Amino acid sequence: METATIRSKIKEIISNITSIDTAEIQDSASFVDDLDLDSLSMLEIGVDVAYEFKLNIPEEELSELRTLNDSVLLVENYLNRQEPQVKAS
Repeated sequence: METATIRSKIKEIISNITSIDTAEIQDSASFVDDLDLDSLSMLEIGVDVAYEFKLNIPEEELSELRTLNDSVLLVENYLNRQEPQVKAS
């Protein structure tokens, strides 16, 4: 999945939880400093991101997310782990 697609879906999740317009969510947005989110909102975003991408991400990792970029990187890492490995002949 393309990084831009992942980023767009995460922005939609943030918007659904916070009512912040996706156009106002910068790619480098900090959840606390830029979006003024509390820990409960950040955890809800993490859980929704894991659900959206069908990933089994431990709550400890979700609670460490601080920025939009952190979220995108975490999803990319988990998606890459799930890709089937091709055996070399």
